[in-house]
Amino acid sequence: MMHIETPRLLLRWFRPADVADMLEYRTDPEVLRYQTLDPSSREHAEEFIAEQSQNNIDKVGAWMQVAIERREDGKVVGDLAICFREEEPRIVEMGFNINRSLQGKGYATEAATAIAAFLFRQRNVHKISCLVDVRNPASFRVLEKIGFRREAQLRKSYFDTIDGDWFDEYIYGLLAEEFEG
Repeated sequence: MMHIETPRLLLRWFRPADVADMLEYRTDPEVLRYQTLDPSSREHAEEFIAEQSQNNIDKVGAWMQVAIERREDGKVVGDLAICFREEEPRIVEMGFNINRSLQGKGYATEAATAIAAFLFRQRNVHKISCLVDVRNPASFRVLEKIGFRREAQLRKSYFDTIDGDWFDEYIYGLLAEEFEG
């Protein structure tokens, strides 16, 4: 069961009723700009949500999407992706998406801080890492606010099909002992 509350948000598994909210941001090319996600069709979103709604936090080696719901009105404003590494499940990879019309309101920071607190305190995670396109300063500013450190730069490691060129990515990491959230 995934149920993490913050002052404004609820982090939980997706439900079938979330399709319309998810499609709002998962069909926006600007939201998907720095990711390897393809825009979703309604059918794909329904299949994805059906699969993701069956998640179990103990799953290792596969990406799990956590819905970010605004508590005041139940709107899904985005999602967090987490993956416990198969070779070392105490290291978790993370990413996030926020509806473009709702960016800049602190939802990503609030949600990522809450999931980090949960992972470190409830799941005994040692480290959370994130891969971020160097052209996406909004994402790495969120991570830096939480305490993540830029650990490396991977040169020309991501091929952007829109721009038709290779781009660098940053690796960010946060250790349990560094987390203050």
